[in-house]
Amino acid sequence: MKKPQVEIVGWEAKNYDSFLKFISLGRYGSFIRKAIEDLDIRENEIIMDLGAGTGKNAEIMLQYMGADGKIYALEIGEEMREQLVRRHMGDSRIHILNQRIEQSFQLPENATLAVISFVLHGLDQSNRLRVIENVSNNLIESGRFCILDYNHFTVQDSPWYVKFAIRKIECETTEDFIIRDWEKLLASFGFENISTKTYFKNYLRLLCCHKK
Repeated sequence: MKKPQVEIVGWEAKNYDSFLKFISLGRYGSFIRKAIEDLDIRENEIIMDLGAGTGKNAEIMLQYMGADGKIYALEIGEEMREQLVRRHMGDSRIHILNQRIEQSFQLPENATLAVISFVLHGLDQSNRLRVIENVSNNLIESGRFCILDYNHFTVQDSPWYVKFAIRKIECETTEDFIIRDWEKLLASFGFENISTKTYFKNYLRLLCCHKK
């Protein structure tokens, strides 16, 4: 299994969107659109996109936003960030930051919504907690935090193809992420009104909460 690594580099970075489409048998596009629709983005939303990757998610989120909306896209991978810049060149609503999400930072303004998509499972637990602290520090009061990632389930009891993906393809921190009680952990950081929407036979979920 791969070691914990939030950065995606090389061939995988340059072909990331195509790779996701391939491994999901062409279903990733419709899945991510549904998940972003479930965010209930407002026209004037100020979004903190943590680990923004190639900007594909931001591209969809911008479709729900008006002229006054903004996305602060945090991405440290050079190859991913290059695609992000190309994709959104000329759109003044997106602000691209070369910033590690597990290190302290302060946005120019507090966000109304923080989104992190398939990044937390690739970090060790101490860095995950730092990310959550950074989110809390950069969200307005009552702002929303949404995590799109693996659901909570028992990997050992899952079908062979799920078990294979988690234990042979994903990084070694993934199963640790899956077994943790994220509702309880988020509540310990002062988040409330926790809700969940699930996808792909409940193996993936969108976990959303509000900052007190």
